[in-house]
Amino acid sequence: MHAQSVTGPRENGRNDEPPGLGFDRYDPCEIDPPEPLQVFTRLGVLLMIALAFGLAAELLVRLPPH
Repeated sequence: MHAQSVTGPRENGRNDEPPGLGFDRYDPCEIDPPEPLQVFTRLGVLLMIALAFGLAAELLVRLPPH
């Protein structure tokens, strides 16, 4: 069995993407920081998750043994 049949057809090993001359896909300068409302929403969600874990742990401790 040939490696070409396993990986699929290729065209002489060429890459389909054009070469990027110094182009970085991840540019931190292009990412806008979150707005204050988004920050507080994320913090609120994390706080609710932490409280839910705390409540679940408290309920598991208070369960009567079998």
